[in-house]
Amino acid sequence: MSKMYTGAGRVFQEVSALPMDEEGLVDMKRRVKLQPHFLGEPLVVVAEAEDFPNVCMSGGDTMVAVDALGRTAAITLAIGIADIDQQVSTLQLAAHLATLSAEEIGRISRNFIDRSYNDQIRRLWEEMDVEMSDDSVEIASLLAAAFERDAEDFFNLVNNSQRIIIAAEGFSSRLVGVIQWLNLCGVNAIGLRYRKYIVGGQDVFFAEQVVPTTDPAADAPPMRHGGNTEPVEPWRIKGKLYHTERINPRLSALLDEMLLLTKESTFTLNWNNKYYFWIRGPRRNLRIRTYSRDRLEIGFYNAAPAAVAEFLEPYGLDGFEVVSIGGYSDSPFVVIGPDTRLDERWKAMLNDWLSGANPGRTRVDRVRPGQDGIVEP
Repeated sequence: MSKMYTGAGRVFQEVSALPMDEEGLVDMKRRVKLQPHFLGEPLVVVAEAEDFPNVCMSGGDTMVAVDALGRTAAITLAIGIADIDQQVSTLQLAAHLATLSAEEIGRISRNFIDRSYNDQIRRLWEEMDVEMSDDSVEIASLLAAAFERDAEDFFNLVNNSQRIIIAAEGFSSRLVGVIQWLNLCGVNAIGLRYRKYIVGGQDVFFAEQVVPTTDPAADAPPMRHGGNTEPVEPWRIKGKLYHTERINPRLSALLDEMLLLTKESTFTLNWNNKYYFWIRGPRRNLRIRTYSRDRLEIGFYNAAPAAVAEFLEPYGLDGFEVVSIGGYSDSPFVVIGPDTRLDERWKAMLNDWLSGANPGRTRVDRVRPGQDGIVEP
């Protein structure tokens, strides 16, 4: 038992850390359904274990949510130390989600909110004017209401990729290794360590990502003399999430795709800027500007516009003009929108730039205009 000050009146509150039990887990599951931001990011829960009888154990502590980029997430809440053996169904559920269409997820979501113990969620969705028929929920409408976006932002975006979120009191080294390996293979998987506290007689849950490890404080401003600290700006703490929240969800998905395409040539990612972030390669850097909601601006750092135009020419990226943006005289930019397709030509170009190779080092096959999939010899 310990005590802490709370409030302007400097009132003492007793604080106790408690181990989780089955009753507490049921309570946390209920809270996560209604307020999934407990898991550290914008989410909306749309299904639970009962909706997947052939994959999950009935009554299990497994849920499915959709994030602000339209990705589905298999979520598990666990007591104690989570290990691989306990998480097999979570991995299976993530794989199963990949086989579902947005319409199928909508029908599953309708079954989910029709259960009597989920009445509060159904009333909440109705108050948000989410489009629902007798047998289905319009997922794009739900995401638009939950994340205050336009429904059209989510069309053709729902469930394009899947994620895994495991929340537990701790993680075995075996499970940590599996989660890290999944991320290396391009699967977005995280482990959240939670704690339950009693503060002034009320239950309080706290969760933080520990796998893969994160350290937001590493980029925090230095301390002033006298022990005071500078205000910590949101982009320093949120990192990637800050940038993806600013832009169109389709662009956010495109941003994820770009990071995967450049992974082989990325030395480090630096997110602690307000309007842009860095992709730093072994020889050259890219500045990705996220100032505008409906476009991404890709800056080729420390180059002249004419040199960038010459560099791009061998890749056949038609229709992309090299432009200058006020205040960024060191980075000529090309602009992409939500409908841009990042194909093999883009992959070759971005990796050649980051690695310092000459233009066209990687052979880029041109596709004949109007004949997608037919490649010139």
